[in-house]
Amino acid sequence: MENTVLTNKKRILLKLTGKILGSCTQEPINKSAPSTLGTSSLGTCHFKDLIEQIKLIKQKHSISIVIGGGNIIRGDAQSLASGTTPAIAHQAGMLATVINGLILKDILEKNNIEAELLSSIVCPQICKAVSQENIDNACKEDKVIIFTGGTGAPFFTTDTNMIIRALQVGAKEVWKCTNIDGVYSSDPKKDKNAKILKNIKYSQAISQNLEIMDITALILAEKHKIIVRVFNIFEDNSLIKASNNINFGSLIS
Repeated sequence: MENTVLTNKKRILLKLTGKILGSCTQEPINKSAPSTLGTSSLGTCHFKDLIEQIKLIKQKHSISIVIGGGNIIRGDAQSLASGTTPAIAHQAGMLATVINGLILKDILEKNNIEAELLSSIVCPQICKAVSQENIDNACKEDKVIIFTGGTGAPFFTTDTNMIIRALQVGAKEVWKCTNIDGVYSSDPKKDKNAKILKNIKYSQAISQNLEIMDITALILAEKHKIIVRVFNIFEDNSLIKASNNINFGSLIS
């Protein structure tokens, strides 16, 4: 008998930085510690807490994830630092996301969260390939889909990849989980007068070159009317806050 789960849950896609896996070795969050909103401290988001949050929000959301590989290798940085051919460095970066996806799937399933690992780079011994059939089957079974391998082609960012995968799973909202608490008028690390923008249009993000996403991703999201929410994943209970509060982080629409 076909294993099909009927669900009316809202489908969302999370873009998770690979750095989140770096917090696996950190101590649990000290709830009484001062807020580190806007910093990139891995100690502010214990990985076990993230898994618990996914388990909770899965009660009302169908979840897909695009996982990065920056904790292992970044293609652009590798190319500049070592002189590696850029296309090869990008391929190495895409392979890094498969490693992270494999770890994430294992930990999710150990916490009784069914997951499907899909890769745009063929790895038959490890996972299934990204295909519409495999995506549809995982959606029917309400599994957490973990997309790895980027787009399968070099020179495309994970921003573009997350919009493509959102379209494939039918998600109308993407949560771009970063290390800052939203979209700013300029780089808050360089400009003390930078202001957070809670609601912005794609046209504004493009014309003002806000650099929160690459232009290809912005144009694709605008064309298909996908809402992108940007927030700090390293803030306590950030996924739960994003699920319950429409004003959490910044919205690009």
